[in-house]
Amino acid sequence: MKSKQVPEASKMAVDRTDHGPLAGELMDLYVAMIIVIPVAFFLKSLWP
Repeated sequence: MKSKQVPEASKMAVDRTDHGPLAGELMDLYVAMIIVIPVAFFLKSLWP
């Protein structure tokens, strides 16, 4: 039986532990919340 070698590039793509909590999509979410929540409160204050 032959064993298949996994290329090093595919091993590197799976390991994502080097990113901090403010990287990538999570940072996008934080920025969206910082923009959307004050706008929502401002628009709500204009409503009679």
